[in-house]
Amino acid sequence: MLSCLGIYIDKNLIKYAKVKRVKDSYTVEAYNVETFENLREAIVKVIKETNSERVPVSVSISNELYNYFDVFSALEKKDITKSLDIEFEMVCNEKKYDKESIESRYILMDNMEDPDKYKSLYVSVNKKELDELINILSNYKLHSISTVSTSITNLIPDDEGNIAIVNIENETKITKVIDGQITRVDVLNSGLEEIVGKINKIEMSWKKAYDVFKNITIYNNEAQSIDENENEYLDIVMPVLYKIASEVQKKVNSYKEKISKVYITGLGATINNIDLYMQEFLNKTRCEILKPFFIDPTSIRVPVKEYIEVNSAIALALDGLGFLNTDLNFAPYSRFENNIDSLANSTEDFDIKNWKDGFNEAYSIYEKVLLRAIIIMILIIFGFSITSKILSEKINKQMALATDKYQETSSQIEDINTKISKIQSYVDTYSSIVSSVDSLSDVTITNRNNRVVPKDAIPNLLNELMFVIPQQVQITSIKNTENKHIVIEAVSEKYEQLGYFSSAIEVGEILKNVQTSSGSKTDSLVQITIEGDLP
Repeated sequence: MLSCLGIYIDKNLIKYAKVKRVKDSYTVEAYNVETFENLREAIVKVIKETNSERVPVSVSISNELYNYFDVFSALEKKDITKSLDIEFEMVCNEKKYDKESIESRYILMDNMEDPDKYKSLYVSVNKKELDELINILSNYKLHSISTVSTSITNLIPDDEGNIAIVNIENETKITKVIDGQITRVDVLNSGLEEIVGKINKIEMSWKKAYDVFKNITIYNNEAQSIDENENEYLDIVMPVLYKIASEVQKKVNSYKEKISKVYITGLGATINNIDLYMQEFLNKTRCEILKPFFIDPTSIRVPVKEYIEVNSAIALALDGLGFLNTDLNFAPYSRFENNIDSLANSTEDFDIKNWKDGFNEAYSIYEKVLLRAIIIMILIIFGFSITSKILSEKINKQMALATDKYQETSSQIEDINTKISKIQSYVDTYSSIVSSVDSLSDVTITNRNNRVVPKDAIPNLLNELMFVIPQQVQITSIKNTENKHIVIEAVSEKYEQLGYFSSAIEVGEILKNVQTSSGSKTDSLVQITIEGDLP
């Protein structure tokens, strides 16, 4: 019987789940969601409350960066690592990152477009945040530190095919899984942080702000709420959900591989009917809420929704129960310690059973330790000799391949240099022609820029508004107050209809720098003002 405590940390929120494994059966022993102000105190409290002082702990790290590089498959492991480090250093120089403050891990994937190369998913985290987690858990059995986007696949069955997992938390991230292999993680621009912040200002409590999501129900066009007070925060929630759904739709449609199913998880998955809402954007791609593969959905003892709320923590706990991809583990020395532990356990039975029976006197503690050390040393020497022979053969093969590649590359460079010299001869001729064309276009550009509002701008605006305005929204006024600034006044009986209209104007880029008033209600009508600039 093994247990592991998974702890997911996001801003000021902690989700935790303690999972027990007995053979091939898994059960969740303890779980909860809590807010915190001091991270160290919160983690220690969770460990004590779940009696996990002697249990492996798997924790998440966030604010990660994802990069994708190609590397020659013929290289050795150390050379692949060095090559990827160079690629990432170039990214850091380009984006002004401090490489010394970043810790990275990577996994390799087959490259269908170029069999001679691997594709690499390169994950990087802030070293200061990593050191803080390691320090907090230094007195406990830290098993792994990983990103939830790479661990969340622990929850799905092995035969799912091509899927996308949309994790809607303060940030929204999409994990693409092709044939059981993580191939990409996309971080979207929209998340729930904006909603949580606004609700917190109203409720004056982060805990209440997060709890609000479990009581929100959203409806599609055919079904509407009868109780007007049932979803008082819909005017805050719906515009952000619309942005998230639109970005998910665009990202999933951009994938080369056909995605057969989209799973929804995270805080957003606790919103009632979120899967039906997302389904409207994903058309024929099946959309459903992610449930841990070992959870019985018909169980009445614990509602499935409570497990869904801590999906991320359950996924991290499964890391400590045999699901961990060790290449993406940011915890130090964990693989070394695990190997030593297993080796010590395997030699213990050997000492007592096979050797003690051959002698009449008992072993002292010193003799047992010495004997184990000798056995381990023999195994290491034997393994080293075999590994050295294998590596020597591989090095010779790789050296021959590298020589061939070098000669091929040199000939290609010479050919490219010849072509560059030819291209350069045409540059001067074209430069003079371009200068002449530019001088002629300056007059046209100047005349166009002097116009404050293009003559077709207002008709085009009205035409675009006609296609996005909901049936229950009425425009009472449209004004061009100054230059390209437009002020629109609109009324409706529904907050969510006005929120949808405002989001459609912003997402469709009908106006730029869109600002929406909080709204005022007169009798049964709600009036808002939408301001923005013509593109």
